[in-house]
Amino acid sequence: MYFKSNGKLMITGEYLVLNGSRALAMPVRYGQSLGIASESSSNTRVSWHSYIQGKAWLHAVFHGNDLNADTALHPDSQRQSVVFIQQLLRASRKLNPSFLSEKQHWKVVSDIDFDIEWGLGSSSSLISNVAWWADINPFDLFFRVGDGSGYDIACARSQQPILYKYSGKNHYPVVQPVDFAPPFSDQLVFIYSGNKQDSAKSLKSFDRGAVTAAQTEEISELSERMASATSIDDFTDMMHRHESIVGKCLGKDPVQHTHFTGFPGAVKSLGAWGGDFLLAASKLKKEEIIQYFKEKGHGPIIPFEAMRINKKNKK
Repeated sequence: MYFKSNGKLMITGEYLVLNGSRALAMPVRYGQSLGIASESSSNTRVSWHSYIQGKAWLHAVFHGNDLNADTALHPDSQRQSVVFIQQLLRASRKLNPSFLSEKQHWKVVSDIDFDIEWGLGSSSSLISNVAWWADINPFDLFFRVGDGSGYDIACARSQQPILYKYSGKNHYPVVQPVDFAPPFSDQLVFIYSGNKQDSAKSLKSFDRGAVTAAQTEEISELSERMASATSIDDFTDMMHRHESIVGKCLGKDPVQHTHFTGFPGAVKSLGAWGGDFLLAASKLKKEEIIQYFKEKGHGPIIPFEAMRINKKNKK
């Protein structure tokens, strides 16, 4: 068996998606694969090997009916990941009691083809892959083991950008595929900020009660308008407006105000503020945009067309 799920980027709707705002999100060309083979055994045993960009990173063994693992054998940098994999396997079995019910030795190889510091969805793509293996709904698995809106789960299995509406853990989300391929895409660039954010912690610190219904609806409208924008001027104006609204909700200054005041265009935080990727849009040529952020010491810098899934770069 072999499965492959996409990574993700949230273009609009960060934080406020939890209040019901529609969010614009896109699957990216980077992702995670899961290969599984099995053989007869005297008991249930899962040998798990994880690779990052082809390099061995983690090896764990889960055994018995409870899928126990000796986490003490792992360094601190891996222990949390081992526990998370164990949670996924146990939760999958609860959702599908026939999963891992046979006495088999399962050999599992997971390979992430991007730097996990980038925050492109190493956890969500893994959840999607395990759900495929266990033959369960990926949202059921996600909402059982994690927090957040689940937009990244939708991206993991989509082949095009989406408008996403979260309705709470007890309801399936509304996922609407959209053709987000703006004519000015050559003037859009993604920049890694160099600071990976813990999305779960960031969301827990977000005061959902401080967000007004008007702000929630305006973010929804901006998401829809940005998904279909045909003008770079309109798009950058909406980026500024989006950052202003979210900044007020968080009580924080937008990243452009604090780090890129001289940039001739718009710079927007993607996902949890303060880390992971930024989106820059400008009338400058792509090479000039890239040079601007290189001189600021940021990178990697990935053009829009190189990040998104399309026929040219689909793996």
